[in-house]
Amino acid sequence: MASNWKHLVQYYETDLAGIVHHSNYVRWFEEARTWMMSDMGYDYAKMEADGVLVPVLAITAQYKRMTRFGETVTIAAKVEQFNGVTMTLSYEVTDVATGKVKAIGSSMHAFLDKESYRPIALKRSLPAVHDIFAARFETDQTDGKDGDSIKSTRRARQSIPEFDFTTPSSVSTLHKVQVYETDQMAIVHHSNFIRLFEEARTELMAHIGFTEKEQAELGVLAALVKLRADYKTMIRFGESVTIQAKISGVEGNQIHIAYQILDLVSGELRSVGQTTLQAIDLGGDRSFKFADALPDLYAKLEALAAE
Repeated sequence: MASNWKHLVQYYETDLAGIVHHSNYVRWFEEARTWMMSDMGYDYAKMEADGVLVPVLAITAQYKRMTRFGETVTIAAKVEQFNGVTMTLSYEVTDVATGKVKAIGSSMHAFLDKESYRPIALKRSLPAVHDIFAARFETDQTDGKDGDSIKSTRRARQSIPEFDFTTPSSVSTLHKVQVYETDQMAIVHHSNFIRLFEEARTELMAHIGFTEKEQAELGVLAALVKLRADYKTMIRFGESVTIQAKISGVEGNQIHIAYQILDLVSGELRSVGQTTLQAIDLGGDRSFKFADALPDLYAKLEALAAE
């Protein structure tokens, strides 16, 4: 049975569109995950005291409906996969007042030794802890539901394809890590990678002439509806990174964008990601077709994706 965490949307979680910024859903996932661990009787403090870390390896999210300031949501967390070495959770964000699903997502984790950062097997290192997680996994699977959140979790196990970021259509932006972007492990919190992607996406949209202002002038909104981030290596305070973005595909009303984050000094790959934007008509026309309404822009995006 899923653990349910209730959250009242705060003003600072919204953006200029008056809706919750997409990176904050990832933080809500963590709230639900933290509550789930406490509900299991084995919270993060106990885990770290036992010398174990549970870093995020990958995050996915699909955004179904907008969430606004003052609304209350519940975030349900379930264990979808557990083998003692890795674990995958699914999440479902639901509006308390209407019961409608706002977003679904997933997170993949590994169990690491706190000192060496090497993977460990709980069954051998901490058998009692292994049994706690195994019991929760078994409980969460008893309902037999195979909904969107579970399908999203299965997709989280797939690797992001490699893309060529040396093409003329690719953009790069530099970022120096600030202390407020890190957590108590002194590394950049995984939700902030999503914000780094946005920095590069903003540059990319300016590069192709499709910024938020230009979208408004065209009567179109390119709303983010899906994201995926895979975390390769840690980023620490004071380091500088290069964030690269490119159009990786366009189909129907959707624009796919690929990302990678590299260490500025060593060139080491820190993260890769993908987001999907859905072009919608600001006038509310549900029959809106991107290719028909803006054929020149659509053709340009297709050409960029083919590079």
